[in-house]
Amino acid sequence: MISIIKRNKFDYEKFINYFIVLYAFCLPIARAGVSISTIVIILLWILQGDFKRKIEEIKNNYFILSILVFILYSFIAILWSSDHIFALGIVKKYYHFLIIPIILTSLKKEYINIVFSAFLLSMLISEITSYGVFLEIWTIEGVSRMDPSPFMVRTDYSIYLAFTAFILMHRIIYTDNLKWKLAYGIFFLISFGNLFLNAGRVGQFAFLITLSIVGIINFKNKLKATIIFIFLGMTIFVSAYNISPVFKQRFDYFLLDVEKMVYEKNYSNSFSTRVALWLSGIEGSKDNLIFGIGIGDEYLSTKNSIDNFKVEHFPNGKTENYVNFHSAYIQHLVQIGIIGLILFISIFYFMFTLKIQDKRYKNLLYIFVILCLLFSITGQSFSIQRFMVLFSLFGGVFSVISKLEIVDK
Repeated sequence: MISIIKRNKFDYEKFINYFIVLYAFCLPIARAGVSISTIVIILLWILQGDFKRKIEEIKNNYFILSILVFILYSFIAILWSSDHIFALGIVKKYYHFLIIPIILTSLKKEYINIVFSAFLLSMLISEITSYGVFLEIWTIEGVSRMDPSPFMVRTDYSIYLAFTAFILMHRIIYTDNLKWKLAYGIFFLISFGNLFLNAGRVGQFAFLITLSIVGIINFKNKLKATIIFIFLGMTIFVSAYNISPVFKQRFDYFLLDVEKMVYEKNYSNSFSTRVALWLSGIEGSKDNLIFGIGIGDEYLSTKNSIDNFKVEHFPNGKTENYVNFHSAYIQHLVQIGIIGLILFISIFYFMFTLKIQDKRYKNLLYIFVILCLLFSITGQSFSIQRFMVLFSLFGGVFSVISKLEIVDK
């Protein structure tokens, strides 16, 4: 009788792993799929039980603990926000990070490579769709030929493309099978081309900067590495400028924007507006530098500065006092002060220090952290769903890799 029960026992672990793979596949192309997968994964994880082991594994992971501390402090910070409901709405988005400890305590070694492959397959579908729009083979409502980002906004898509290109670079290097090397090489060219075909400048420059940093880290001769990767970065930039009409248009617009900002004090364009908001945020943060002004109260401390720059403060719609500073660092500094900003940065520090010996995954960990840090300069990373799910997936996967290496020692 007991053997029959055991035989018929629901295998929670296996199905959690299946849905983590599905979650990875849905990231670039299906927001609804991500939401459904998240709910199912959380329910299965709770029903599985075995909380003593799970809590112990979570306690040993400083990266996850740093996220939990940040979330806890953000909840406490709601107390000094004037609109508690709005502030709670911002903080509750952090539920996406629940996936990280679940992946840590559930993902098996044999599924790690499958997760990466599922993500790559989905990105390939996304990129084929993007090229189809650019070449006018098909049309998608709301997506233009000069901004062919089919399933998400161009800024988010550019970071997905940048990380995809780096994953493929590592697969080319570490794959022995010649046919797969060729396949990954073709896929890399597709991704690399799509990155500079895309109108998201953040991912493009993040890719070039990250390539240089990681290249220098991996070369023993730092001077030689610096020269090589500066030359390589310039070559890629010049090639993209002359080949991609989208990249050329966006970069020319950026130069014109900077010129107007410097010489005419005109902050009305894309990049200059961001600069005005950053400066306003830094100035406004002085009102309560330690704990912050409060989530949803940003305009109260930055009004004079924003008005002087004559820029739109992008209210949320639910509250007029909210300001989108277009930078996670400035946003957290104003909202939850120096304490919150330190806690935010500590998350990336502890992620960066995850102990991984395998060169393939160690380099990808460094690349991922650097891309996230660079993205956070011009984007509210922890308020953007597309970023949070990407961060949660690979934050969890790298945590598992680190845990398994420690166990195997």
